[in-house]
Amino acid sequence: MTAGVYVRVQGRFPFQIGPNRAGTALGIVRLGGHREGGETGWQCAAREAYEEASLQVSPVPPPTTYWYETAAADTPALFEGAWLEEGVAPILIGRHLNRHNMTPIYLAVSQDKPVPSHETKGLLLLSPEEISTILSKEITLGQYLDAGGKALLRADLPLNGRLEPFPHLRLLHWVLTQHPEILS
Repeated sequence: MTAGVYVRVQGRFPFQIGPNRAGTALGIVRLGGHREGGETGWQCAAREAYEEASLQVSPVPPPTTYWYETAAADTPALFEGAWLEEGVAPILIGRHLNRHNMTPIYLAVSQDKPVPSHETKGLLLLSPEEISTILSKEITLGQYLDAGGKALLRADLPLNGRLEPFPHLRLLHWVLTQHPEILS
């Protein structure tokens, strides 16, 4: 089981960046990971945000909870009613086909300054407009930085590396178009 979190830090969302498995692009991945021991989804997401980006996070109640099949992550479907685990509701729940696993993704805020951990190659601090740009056209890390994008890089990443949005970035964009109030 895994869990993740979209953390709002001064109007931006930190996402991890690093080479994809094939080494052909720089993947943009949400904060989160595998649950340890008896962790709830929220406990896992909060721990991972701290381990990956040095962020102490506070949960934000979502306007609703959306469910999606991980094979069709571009088209979430509304689930009528919240799913609570230890009193914290996620904004998204991914259901893995052919497995009984679910991945909750939470909304959170933090007052901390993001810092990439030893296991994180770098963080992109994405505004909603930058998310939209990355999703709408092919862009390299260098182009993103030249356009004023914010990044905290621990490793030498190729500036000519193409940014590859993973499904959770697309899902965040979709959620923000449905619920712009999340940004306030």
